[in-house]
Amino acid sequence: MNEELRLWAGASIRTVLQGQSIIDSPRLQVQSPEEAEAFLECYGFDYNQDEDRREIEAIRQEAIGFIEEVLLEEGEEMPPEVRNQENLLKLLLWVSSPEATPRSRWSCVVLRVMHTFAHCGSYFNERYHDQIKEQIFGRFEQHIRQTSNGTFLGDIELVVYESRSSKSRRSAVLKLLHKAENVAADIFDWLGIRIVTRDPLDALRVLCYLRQNNIVMFANIKPSRSRNSLIDVEWMEERWKDVEDFSQLTADLEKIKSPDDAKRLTDNSFSGSSYKALQFTCRQRIKLQEGEGKQIRFYFPFEIQILDEASYLSNHSGAASHAQYKQRQVQAVRRRVLGSLCKKRPHEIAPGSPGPAEKDPDDKDRDDEIQPAHLRISIQG
Repeated sequence: MNEELRLWAGASIRTVLQGQSIIDSPRLQVQSPEEAEAFLECYGFDYNQDEDRREIEAIRQEAIGFIEEVLLEEGEEMPPEVRNQENLLKLLLWVSSPEATPRSRWSCVVLRVMHTFAHCGSYFNERYHDQIKEQIFGRFEQHIRQTSNGTFLGDIELVVYESRSSKSRRSAVLKLLHKAENVAADIFDWLGIRIVTRDPLDALRVLCYLRQNNIVMFANIKPSRSRNSLIDVEWMEERWKDVEDFSQLTADLEKIKSPDDAKRLTDNSFSGSSYKALQFTCRQRIKLQEGEGKQIRFYFPFEIQILDEASYLSNHSGAASHAQYKQRQVQAVRRRVLGSLCKKRPHEIAPGSPGPAEKDPDDKDRDDEIQPAHLRISIQG
């Protein structure tokens, strides 16, 4: 087969023609150590430079730890030949084998996760994390009052106010591994804020407070990241169209409707249908000054989650709980990363569960804890 036909049949061209992620390709087309070195150089690593080789090895070690501690179940293990192979050129050659073998499949698993860790980072977050956190959280915290009677945002009583200042690399990798895009630019919640109110009406009041006090610039919200599974907007607009003040709505507290399945503004296939919250991603312009008066300006995304107390408690149990959420997420990543090595029993696949390569689930992590795989899934070699 000539070179053009060989490339046409491979995964690289399909990423352009079919929008297929390289993560979903079962093999590469690298036929010699020289091709492997050229492939790596185009990727961004010079295998002849010690610094690049040390970075590659650090990424490989992270990937091995993630596979063994997050994806594999008790009794499952990688073949030592693949697990202990430090020469990335050999892994690239093994994954390019014309015939699928246990060695080529496990090499593919390692490279899939290595690729994701290589893209798992935010330059601005890693370099300026503390300053970014101070500027974003500072806008909120100057409005938070801690009193003997509780926590308040202005005069709105809060059940919980939480700020998450860092997303772990493993949590970011887990998120990226079920996205078709599979690049860290798609992670918008390196920083996050959660506000829990007494009732859904106060959740709306919080939104209004954020706007009235210029805490959040709503013009800088990313619309495709807005999720509403808490309040039925059509019901609210019809019910309250002649109301002039929130205080007139107290009688409606027990009647406030959540969106039904058809109206739920969410496409996160890992959240249970009982999960209720308002979530949106905003960008804030960060202003920094480095040495010699150099000024740096950029926009940085962060996520806000607002929900009422009943929804908060419900979201911590049953299908909507974080543990169940992460379990569904890990199961989907297992199926995608392990590929033909992962065989799931039919009765364990929930109706409507996500396939191995969702186009854009726009996942919304609720915290950074990652649970290992729990369902019994057999590995076949």
